[in-house]
Amino acid sequence: MKRTVNFELGTKNYKFETGDQQNQVDEILNEIKMNFASHSQEVEKYGNEHFFLMMLLNVIEENLELKKQLAALTEKIEKQGKRIGS
Repeated sequence: MKRTVNFELGTKNYKFETGDQQNQVDEILNEIKMNFASHSQEVEKYGNEHFFLMMLLNVIEENLELKKQLAALTEKIEKQGKRIGS
């Protein structure tokens, strides 16, 4: 069941709907808040939109790197499977 989650980041309040488990939501929000705190100077200078864009770019970069690593591992496992099956 979806519910509305409210959270404060800096001086702004945000809300979103989610069906995720509370512990998962808490983990995500804690990660956002920690990143926000560690980039407070940039946030003060450029604002929240810049922070969110930076986070989005970092997540996409990490996602692409993980996909490459997964593809390499999958290929390695498939090669090992072919050797064992031969």
